[in-house]
Amino acid sequence: MQAVTIERNGLQRMNYGIERNLEINAGYKAKNGHKGRREKPASARYDSIRNILCFAAGLSCLIAVLCCLLASPVQAQAPEYNGYVADKPLELYSHDTIQGDLFYTVGNSYYSEKVYPGDVYSVIHTAKLPEGAKVKFARLYVYWTWSAEGVVGRYPEMNVIFNGEEIKPEKEYSDRKGWGIYNYPTGTWAYDVSAYVPGSGTFSTDIKNTGPASSYVCFDGVGLLIVYNDPSGKYIEYWVSEGADMLNSQMDENGNPLYYATPNQTICDMLRPNLELPVRSATLWSIIQSGNWEDNTLLVNDKRFTGICKGKPYKDLDIDVREIKDFLKSGENSIQLQAVGDYVVPSGTFLVVERDSLAEKVQTPSEKSSENSEETNTVKAPETSSIKSEKTPGCGFVFTLITLLTGAKLASKSRKYKSRK
Repeated sequence: MQAVTIERNGLQRMNYGIERNLEINAGYKAKNGHKGRREKPASARYDSIRNILCFAAGLSCLIAVLCCLLASPVQAQAPEYNGYVADKPLELYSHDTIQGDLFYTVGNSYYSEKVYPGDVYSVIHTAKLPEGAKVKFARLYVYWTWSAEGVVGRYPEMNVIFNGEEIKPEKEYSDRKGWGIYNYPTGTWAYDVSAYVPGSGTFSTDIKNTGPASSYVCFDGVGLLIVYNDPSGKYIEYWVSEGADMLNSQMDENGNPLYYATPNQTICDMLRPNLELPVRSATLWSIIQSGNWEDNTLLVNDKRFTGICKGKPYKDLDIDVREIKDFLKSGENSIQLQAVGDYVVPSGTFLVVERDSLAEKVQTPSEKSSENSEETNTVKAPETSSIKSEKTPGCGFVFTLITLLTGAKLASKSRKYKSRK
Protein backbone atom coordinates (compact mmCIF):
# COMPACT_ATOMS: atom_id res chain seq x y z
CA MET A 1 0.00 0.00 0.00
CA GLN A 2 2.85 2.30 0.79
CA ALA A 3 4.50 1.62 -2.59
CA VAL A 4 1.32 2.63 -4.42
CA THR A 5 1.14 5.87 -2.45
CA ILE A 6 4.73 6.68 -3.27
CA GLU A 7 4.12 6.01 -6.96
CA ARG A 8 0.95 8.12 -7.02
CA ASN A 9 2.65 11.06 -5.30
CA GLY A 10 5.59 10.75 -7.67
CA LEU A 11 3.29 10.87 -10.70
CA GLN A 12 1.51 13.90 -9.29
CA ARG A 13 4.81 15.70 -8.93
CA MET A 14 5.84 14.65 -12.47
CA ASN A 15 2.50 15.79 -13.93
CA TYR A 16 2.87 19.14 -12.19
CA GLY A 17 6.32 19.50 -13.72
CA ILE A 18 5.05 18.62 -17.19
CA GLU A 19 2.11 21.07 -16.91
CA ARG A 20 4.47 23.78 -15.73
CA ASN A 21 6.77 23.14 -18.69
CA LEU A 22 3.81 23.29 -21.08
CA GLU A 23 2.82 26.64 -19.60
CA ILE A 24 6.35 27.96 -20.00
CA ASN A 25 6.62 26.68 -23.56
CA ALA A 26 3.20 28.12 -24.47
CA GLY A 27 4.23 31.50 -23.14
CA TYR A 28 7.49 31.34 -24.97
CA LYS A 29 5.76 30.44 -28.26
CA ALA A 30 3.26 33.26 -27.88
CA LYS A 31 6.01 35.74 -27.29
CA ASN A 32 8.66 34.60 -29.76
CA GLY A 33 6.83 32.30 -32.12
CA HIS A 34 7.48 28.59 -32.52
CA LYS A 35 10.87 27.98 -34.09
CA GLY A 36 11.01 24.17 -33.91
CA ARG A 37 11.95 21.83 -31.07
CA ARG A 38 13.64 23.43 -28.08
CA GLU A 39 15.29 21.79 -25.04
CA LYS A 40 13.28 21.74 -21.83
CA PRO A 41 14.54 23.98 -19.09
CA ALA A 42 17.09 22.37 -16.69
CA SER A 43 14.68 22.68 -13.76
CA ALA A 44 12.20 20.35 -15.46
CA ARG A 45 14.87 17.71 -16.08
CA TYR A 46 15.98 17.96 -12.45
CA ASP A 47 12.39 17.52 -11.24
CA SER A 48 11.98 14.31 -13.26
CA ILE A 49 15.30 12.84 -12.09
CA ARG A 50 14.53 13.78 -8.52
CA ASN A 51 11.14 12.05 -8.75
CA ILE A 52 12.73 8.86 -10.02
CA LEU A 53 15.37 8.90 -7.27
CA CYS A 54 12.73 9.52 -4.60
CA PHE A 55 10.66 6.63 -5.89
CA ALA A 56 13.69 4.30 -5.87
CA ALA A 57 14.71 5.37 -2.35
CA GLY A 58 11.19 4.89 -1.00
CA LEU A 59 10.87 1.44 -2.53
CA SER A 60 14.26 0.41 -1.15
CA CYS A 61 13.19 1.46 2.36
CA LEU A 62 9.97 -0.51 2.00
CA ILE A 63 11.89 -3.63 0.95
CA ALA A 64 14.24 -3.29 3.92
CA VAL A 65 11.34 -2.91 6.35
CA LEU A 66 9.54 -5.95 4.93
CA CYS A 67 12.67 -8.11 5.21
CA CYS A 68 13.20 -7.03 8.83
CA LEU A 69 9.58 -7.78 9.67
CA LEU A 70 9.91 -11.25 8.14
CA ALA A 71 13.13 -12.07 9.97
CA SER A 72 12.70 -10.44 13.37
CA PRO A 73 9.96 -12.68 14.83
CA VAL A 74 12.27 -15.71 14.42
CA GLN A 75 15.41 -13.98 15.71
CA ALA A 76 13.65 -12.53 18.74
CA GLN A 77 12.84 -15.98 20.12
CA ALA A 78 16.36 -17.42 20.17
CA PRO A 79 18.95 -16.69 22.87
CA GLU A 80 22.42 -15.53 21.92
CA TYR A 81 23.86 -18.59 23.67
CA ASN A 82 22.15 -21.37 25.54
CA GLY A 83 24.19 -23.01 28.29
CA TYR A 84 21.40 -25.53 28.91
CA VAL A 85 22.30 -27.71 25.92
CA ALA A 86 24.91 -30.44 26.31
CA ASP A 87 28.05 -28.72 25.04
CA LYS A 88 30.66 -29.60 27.69
CA PRO A 89 31.38 -33.34 27.79
CA LEU A 90 33.17 -34.51 30.91
CA GLU A 91 36.95 -34.74 30.56
CA LEU A 92 39.01 -37.84 31.26
CA TYR A 93 41.43 -37.14 34.10
CA SER A 94 43.01 -40.55 34.69
CA HIS A 95 42.95 -44.07 33.24
CA ASP A 96 45.14 -46.99 34.32
CA THR A 97 45.25 -50.67 35.25
CA ILE A 98 46.36 -51.44 38.81
CA GLN A 99 46.06 -53.92 41.63
CA GLY A 100 43.97 -51.95 44.09
CA ASP A 101 40.74 -50.01 44.09
CA LEU A 102 38.94 -46.67 44.22
CA PHE A 103 37.45 -44.95 47.29
CA TYR A 104 35.01 -42.02 47.08
CA THR A 105 33.01 -40.16 49.72
CA VAL A 106 31.27 -36.81 50.19
CA GLY A 107 31.63 -37.07 53.98
CA ASN A 108 29.11 -34.95 55.84
CA SER A 109 28.48 -32.64 52.87
CA TYR A 110 25.19 -30.78 52.68
CA TYR A 111 23.59 -28.06 50.57
CA SER A 112 24.88 -24.79 51.99
CA GLU A 113 22.28 -22.24 50.90
CA LYS A 114 23.94 -18.84 50.21
CA VAL A 115 27.45 -18.41 51.60
CA TYR A 116 28.37 -14.71 51.87
CA PRO A 117 31.85 -13.14 52.10
CA GLY A 118 33.58 -14.15 55.31
CA ASP A 119 31.33 -17.18 55.86
CA VAL A 120 32.86 -20.68 55.86
CA TYR A 121 31.45 -23.95 54.53
CA SER A 122 33.05 -27.00 56.22
CA VAL A 123 33.05 -30.72 55.42
CA ILE A 124 34.71 -33.72 57.12
CA HIS A 125 35.77 -36.82 55.15
CA THR A 126 36.77 -40.12 56.71
CA ALA A 127 38.71 -42.52 54.49
CA LYS A 128 39.16 -46.21 55.32
CA LEU A 129 41.64 -48.01 53.10
CA PRO A 130 42.90 -51.61 53.38
CA GLU A 131 45.96 -52.19 55.50
CA GLY A 132 49.07 -51.89 53.36
CA ALA A 133 47.35 -49.77 50.71
CA LYS A 134 49.41 -47.05 49.07
CA VAL A 135 47.70 -43.94 47.70
CA LYS A 136 48.23 -43.50 43.96
CA PHE A 137 46.49 -40.11 43.93
CA ALA A 138 43.83 -38.20 45.86
CA ARG A 139 41.47 -35.67 44.35
CA LEU A 140 39.17 -33.16 46.08
CA TYR A 141 36.07 -31.90 44.25
CA VAL A 142 34.23 -28.74 45.27
CA TYR A 143 30.73 -28.71 43.75
CA TRP A 144 29.39 -25.14 43.68
CA THR A 145 26.39 -23.38 42.15
CA TRP A 146 24.25 -20.23 42.10
CA SER A 147 27.18 -17.81 42.28
CA ALA A 148 26.30 -14.12 41.96
CA GLU A 149 26.89 -10.58 43.12
CA GLY A 150 23.52 -9.07 43.92
CA VAL A 151 21.36 -10.30 41.05
CA VAL A 152 24.18 -10.59 38.51
CA GLY A 153 25.88 -13.95 38.01
CA ARG A 154 29.64 -14.09 38.62
CA TYR A 155 32.34 -16.70 39.11
CA PRO A 156 33.12 -17.27 42.79
CA GLU A 157 36.21 -16.32 44.76
CA MET A 158 37.03 -18.77 47.52
CA ASN A 159 39.81 -19.78 49.85
CA VAL A 160 40.03 -23.58 50.31
CA ILE A 161 41.86 -25.04 53.32
CA PHE A 162 42.41 -28.81 53.30
CA ASN A 163 43.65 -30.28 56.58
CA GLY A 164 45.07 -26.89 57.54
CA GLU A 165 46.79 -26.27 54.19
CA GLU A 166 45.63 -23.72 51.64
CA ILE A 167 45.22 -25.37 48.23
CA LYS A 168 44.60 -24.07 44.72
CA PRO A 169 42.44 -25.76 42.09
CA GLU A 170 44.29 -27.81 39.52
CA LYS A 171 41.33 -27.62 37.17
CA GLU A 172 38.26 -25.37 37.18
CA TYR A 173 35.28 -26.78 35.30
CA SER A 174 32.27 -24.50 34.97
CA ASP A 175 29.26 -23.82 32.82
CA ARG A 176 26.98 -20.84 32.39
CA LYS A 177 23.70 -20.32 30.61
CA GLY A 178 24.78 -17.06 28.99
CA TRP A 179 21.36 -15.42 28.63
CA GLY A 180 18.12 -14.68 30.45
CA ILE A 181 17.42 -13.92 34.10
CA TYR A 182 19.05 -17.11 35.43
CA ASN A 183 22.51 -16.39 34.02
CA TYR A 184 24.33 -17.84 37.03
CA PRO A 185 27.36 -20.13 36.63
CA THR A 186 27.87 -23.49 38.28
CA GLY A 187 30.94 -25.65 38.45
CA THR A 188 33.24 -28.35 39.75
CA TRP A 189 36.68 -27.30 40.97
CA ALA A 190 39.22 -30.12 41.24
CA TYR A 191 42.19 -30.08 43.63
CA ASP A 192 45.17 -32.43 43.79
CA VAL A 193 45.47 -33.37 47.49
CA SER A 194 47.71 -36.41 47.05
CA ALA A 195 50.42 -34.84 49.23
CA TYR A 196 47.97 -34.50 52.14
CA VAL A 197 46.37 -37.97 52.00
CA PRO A 198 48.94 -40.63 52.96
CA GLY A 199 46.31 -43.29 53.66
CA SER A 200 43.36 -43.83 55.94
CA GLY A 201 42.33 -40.91 58.11
CA THR A 202 39.99 -38.01 58.71
CA PHE A 203 40.35 -34.93 56.54
CA SER A 204 38.78 -31.49 56.90
CA THR A 205 37.85 -29.01 54.19
CA ASP A 206 36.99 -25.39 54.96
CA ILE A 207 35.86 -23.08 52.16
CA LYS A 208 35.63 -19.33 52.73
CA ASN A 209 33.89 -16.94 50.36
CA THR A 210 36.43 -14.18 49.61
CA GLY A 211 34.37 -12.33 47.00
CA PRO A 212 33.10 -8.74 47.17
CA ALA A 213 30.64 -7.63 49.85
CA SER A 214 27.38 -8.35 48.01
CA SER A 215 28.50 -11.67 46.46
CA TYR A 216 27.43 -15.15 47.44
CA VAL A 217 27.90 -18.75 46.33
CA CYS A 218 26.13 -22.01 47.17
CA PHE A 219 27.82 -25.38 47.66
CA ASP A 220 26.23 -28.68 46.65
CA GLY A 221 28.95 -30.61 48.47
CA VAL A 222 32.62 -31.66 48.51
CA GLY A 223 33.84 -35.06 47.27
CA LEU A 224 37.10 -36.87 48.10
CA LEU A 225 38.37 -39.47 45.62
CA ILE A 226 41.29 -41.78 46.45
CA VAL A 227 42.78 -44.27 44.00
CA TYR A 228 45.16 -46.69 45.74
CA ASN A 229 47.38 -49.68 45.13
CA ASP A 230 46.84 -52.75 47.26
CA PRO A 231 49.21 -55.76 47.02
CA SER A 232 46.42 -58.06 48.17
CA GLY A 233 43.68 -56.29 46.21
CA LYS A 234 41.85 -57.09 43.00
CA TYR A 235 43.01 -56.37 39.47
CA ILE A 236 41.17 -53.39 38.04
CA GLU A 237 41.13 -51.02 35.12
CA TYR A 238 39.67 -47.63 36.01
CA TRP A 239 38.60 -44.39 34.36
CA VAL A 240 38.03 -41.07 36.13
CA SER A 241 36.29 -38.21 34.32
CA GLU A 242 35.25 -34.83 35.71
CA GLY A 243 33.56 -31.59 34.67
CA ALA A 244 30.33 -29.61 34.81
CA ASP A 245 27.69 -29.54 32.07
CA MET A 246 24.59 -27.47 32.89
CA LEU A 247 21.48 -29.06 31.37
CA ASN A 248 17.78 -28.23 31.41
CA SER A 249 15.08 -29.64 29.14
CA GLN A 250 12.07 -28.55 31.18
CA MET A 251 8.82 -28.41 29.20
CA ASP A 252 5.56 -26.53 29.60
CA GLU A 253 2.15 -28.20 29.76
CA ASN A 254 2.00 -28.32 25.94
CA GLY A 255 5.33 -30.07 25.58
CA ASN A 256 7.27 -27.01 24.45
CA PRO A 257 10.78 -26.41 25.86
CA LEU A 258 10.87 -23.55 28.37
CA TYR A 259 14.59 -22.93 27.90
CA TYR A 260 15.10 -23.62 24.18
CA ALA A 261 16.49 -27.12 24.84
CA THR A 262 14.73 -30.43 24.26
CA PRO A 263 15.76 -33.78 25.84
CA ASN A 264 17.56 -34.85 22.67
CA GLN A 265 19.78 -31.76 23.06
CA THR A 266 20.64 -32.38 26.72
CA ILE A 267 22.67 -35.59 26.48
CA CYS A 268 26.08 -35.19 28.12
CA ASP A 269 28.99 -37.44 27.15
CA MET A 270 30.45 -38.64 30.47
CA LEU A 271 32.83 -41.38 29.43
CA ARG A 272 33.88 -43.39 26.35
CA PRO A 273 35.96 -46.32 27.62
CA ASN A 274 37.62 -48.83 25.32
CA LEU A 275 37.28 -52.34 26.72
CA GLU A 276 38.44 -55.88 26.15
CA LEU A 277 35.85 -58.42 27.29
CA PRO A 278 35.20 -60.50 29.26
CA VAL A 279 35.44 -58.76 32.64
CA ARG A 280 34.43 -59.93 36.09
CA SER A 281 32.52 -56.79 37.06
CA ALA A 282 32.06 -53.15 36.06
CA THR A 283 31.01 -50.60 38.68
CA LEU A 284 29.98 -47.10 37.60
CA TRP A 285 29.76 -44.01 39.84
CA SER A 286 27.78 -41.03 38.52
CA ILE A 287 28.06 -37.76 40.48
CA ILE A 288 25.28 -35.32 39.59
CA GLN A 289 24.57 -31.89 41.03
CA SER A 290 20.96 -30.71 41.47
CA GLY A 291 19.60 -33.78 39.72
CA ASN A 292 16.73 -34.87 41.95
CA TRP A 293 14.41 -35.72 39.06
CA GLU A 294 13.34 -39.30 38.33
CA ASP A 295 13.14 -38.93 34.55
CA ASN A 296 16.86 -38.15 34.17
CA THR A 297 18.37 -41.09 32.29
CA LEU A 298 21.72 -42.87 32.32
CA LEU A 299 22.63 -44.25 28.88
CA VAL A 300 25.12 -47.14 28.70
CA ASN A 301 25.39 -47.97 25.02
CA ASP A 302 21.84 -49.08 24.16
CA LYS A 303 20.68 -49.55 27.74
CA ARG A 304 18.59 -46.82 29.40
CA PHE A 305 18.48 -46.48 33.20
CA THR A 306 15.80 -44.16 34.57
CA GLY A 307 15.36 -43.11 38.16
CA ILE A 308 19.10 -42.72 38.77
CA CYS A 309 18.55 -39.34 40.45
CA LYS A 310 16.86 -40.24 43.73
CA GLY A 311 18.03 -37.33 45.86
CA LYS A 312 20.67 -39.46 47.63
CA PRO A 313 22.61 -38.64 49.72
CA TYR A 314 20.44 -35.50 49.52
CA LYS A 315 18.37 -33.74 46.89
CA ASP A 316 21.09 -31.30 45.74
CA LEU A 317 23.70 -34.00 45.10
CA ASP A 318 23.02 -37.42 43.59
CA ILE A 319 25.53 -40.25 43.71
CA ASP A 320 24.46 -43.26 41.68
CA VAL A 321 26.50 -46.49 41.93
CA ARG A 322 25.53 -49.48 39.78
CA GLU A 323 26.82 -52.61 38.06
CA ILE A 324 26.89 -52.26 34.26
CA LYS A 325 28.95 -55.29 33.13
CA ASP A 326 26.10 -56.85 31.16
CA PHE A 327 25.65 -53.73 29.02
CA LEU A 328 29.26 -53.22 27.94
CA LYS A 329 30.89 -54.42 24.73
CA SER A 330 34.34 -54.96 23.33
CA GLY A 331 35.77 -51.78 21.81
CA GLU A 332 34.50 -48.27 22.51
CA ASN A 333 31.56 -47.87 24.86
CA SER A 334 29.35 -44.82 25.36
CA ILE A 335 28.26 -43.64 28.82
CA GLN A 336 25.99 -40.58 28.83
CA LEU A 337 23.52 -38.71 31.00
CA GLN A 338 20.31 -37.33 29.50
CA ALA A 339 18.50 -34.53 31.31
CA VAL A 340 14.77 -35.13 30.91
CA GLY A 341 12.32 -32.51 32.13
CA ASP A 342 14.39 -30.49 34.56
CA TYR A 343 17.74 -28.97 35.59
CA VAL A 344 20.79 -31.19 36.22
CA VAL A 345 24.60 -30.86 36.21
CA PRO A 346 26.63 -34.06 35.62
CA SER A 347 29.94 -33.46 37.41
CA GLY A 348 31.91 -36.71 37.50
CA THR A 349 32.05 -40.36 36.47
CA PHE A 350 34.23 -43.20 37.76
CA LEU A 351 34.29 -46.63 36.13
CA VAL A 352 36.07 -49.59 37.77
CA VAL A 353 36.33 -52.83 35.77
CA GLU A 354 37.62 -55.92 37.58
CA ARG A 355 39.69 -58.46 35.65
CA ASP A 356 41.21 -61.85 36.38
CA SER A 357 44.70 -60.41 35.95
CA LEU A 358 46.47 -57.26 34.87
CA ALA A 359 46.50 -56.60 31.11
CA GLU A 360 49.88 -57.08 29.45
CA LYS A 361 49.80 -53.68 27.78
CA VAL A 362 48.14 -50.71 29.39
CA GLN A 363 47.76 -47.33 27.78
CA THR A 364 49.23 -44.70 30.08
CA PRO A 365 46.93 -42.06 31.62
CA SER A 366 48.76 -39.28 29.78
CA GLU A 367 48.32 -41.00 26.42
CA LYS A 368 44.63 -41.65 27.06
CA SER A 369 44.04 -38.15 28.39
CA SER A 370 45.67 -36.66 25.30
CA GLU A 371 43.53 -38.86 23.05
CA ASN A 372 40.38 -37.94 24.94
CA SER A 373 41.19 -34.24 24.81
CA GLU A 374 41.51 -34.44 21.05
CA GLU A 375 38.15 -36.19 20.83
CA THR A 376 36.56 -33.66 23.15
CA ASN A 377 37.82 -30.73 21.06
CA THR A 378 36.21 -32.16 17.96
CA VAL A 379 32.82 -32.82 19.53
CA LYS A 380 30.26 -30.73 17.69
CA ALA A 381 27.96 -28.75 20.00
CA PRO A 382 24.30 -29.51 19.30
CA GLU A 383 22.02 -26.92 17.91
CA THR A 384 20.91 -24.56 20.65
CA SER A 385 17.25 -24.95 19.80
CA SER A 386 14.77 -26.07 17.22
CA ILE A 387 13.54 -22.47 17.22
CA LYS A 388 16.93 -20.87 16.89
CA SER A 389 17.54 -17.96 14.56
CA GLU A 390 17.77 -18.95 10.92
CA LYS A 391 17.72 -17.18 7.59
CA THR A 392 14.15 -16.44 6.62
CA PRO A 393 13.13 -18.87 3.83
CA GLY A 394 12.43 -17.21 0.49
CA CYS A 395 13.62 -13.78 1.59
CA GLY A 396 16.41 -13.78 -1.03
CA PHE A 397 13.95 -14.70 -3.77
CA VAL A 398 11.48 -11.99 -2.71
CA PHE A 399 14.24 -9.39 -2.62
CA THR A 400 15.49 -10.43 -6.08
CA LEU A 401 11.98 -10.34 -7.55
CA ILE A 402 11.25 -6.89 -6.12
CA THR A 403 14.63 -5.64 -7.37
CA LEU A 404 13.90 -6.86 -10.91
CA LEU A 405 10.44 -5.28 -10.86
CA THR A 406 11.92 -2.05 -9.57
CA GLY A 407 14.56 -2.06 -12.32
CA ALA A 408 11.90 -2.65 -14.96
CA LYS A 409 9.77 0.16 -13.54
CA LEU A 410 12.67 2.60 -13.54
CA ALA A 411 13.66 1.59 -17.07
CA SER A 412 10.09 2.18 -18.22
CA LYS A 413 10.03 5.62 -16.62
CA SER A 414 13.39 6.42 -18.22
CA ARG A 415 12.05 5.51 -21.69
CA LYS A 416 8.93 7.64 -21.14
CA TYR A 417 11.09 10.51 -19.97
CA LYS A 418 13.30 10.26 -23.08
CA SER A 419 10.25 10.15 -25.38
CA ARG A 420 8.99 13.40 -23.88
CA LYS A 421 12.30 15.22 -24.36
